[in-house]
Amino acid sequence: MESLFKQDPAFTIEVLSRFIKTEVEKYNFQGGVIALSGGLDSAFVSILAHKALEGKIKLLYMPFENPEQAEADATSVAKLLNLPLERFDLKPVAEPFFTIRSPLSPLRKGNILARLRMTALFDMSARDNTLVIGTSNKSEILVGYSTWYGDSAAGIMPLGDLYKTQIRLLSPTLGVPDPILKKAPSAELWEGQSDEMEIGLSYEKLDQILFYYIDQRYTEMEIVKMGFSEIDIQKVIRLTKKALYKQRTAIICKLSDRTVGIDYRYVKDTAISEV
Repeated sequence: MESLFKQDPAFTIEVLSRFIKTEVEKYNFQGGVIALSGGLDSAFVSILAHKALEGKIKLLYMPFENPEQAEADATSVAKLLNLPLERFDLKPVAEPFFTIRSPLSPLRKGNILARLRMTALFDMSARDNTLVIGTSNKSEILVGYSTWYGDSAAGIMPLGDLYKTQIRLLSPTLGVPDPILKKAPSAELWEGQSDEMEIGLSYEKLDQILFYYIDQRYTEMEIVKMGFSEIDIQKVIRLTKKALYKQRTAIICKLSDRTVGIDYRYVKDTAISEV
């Protein structure tokens, strides 16, 4: 995977830290808030943001019949950072919703839970004047492995241009606990749920194909010649095309000379003190 990750880990972590600090301070937020699940990405972002913001972060753990290991891992990160871990149990909120809406598929239930979590997280953001710091990575964003306006919703996404395998390579430098680094990736939206099982590929294989197809702009046949399965390549390309709608904000019908998100974008780079 050396061709996938050429950057110096310490330098990359410093760039990410400055990005978080700049974006939080730009609009006078009092810090950041992160949904800490006990998984690798949320642990990485929590430790990174703690470093960038000199400890000014809030951590929220939102279980729904989660395995004990997830809570133990989330708690270990909070203890590592010497921060309280606020807990919001989704079950009393989600079960009445499930009763009324009767979602039969695990996918629908998982999407509901992801959006309930984001509701709680943004409420915490409003309560404490903190910026919601997302934990999605480039692998997930490119193949649409996220809930639209659920875990994909955030003020900033520090890991959005890093593949999962890159995050694993960076994690020891940042000090992510070893048990978290070694466990299988899972959104823990239902019992036995596994990221790689749902995607249908290991992150290592997925990231290599994505890297050559997206970053290097290789054609499908060029990637096949590198030794990858044609079926796997086609699957990844199909997923990236299906995921395009999730990567955009709501599309506005253009009727004027300056349309938000199309012609009028300057506010994104304007600090609130300059307004």
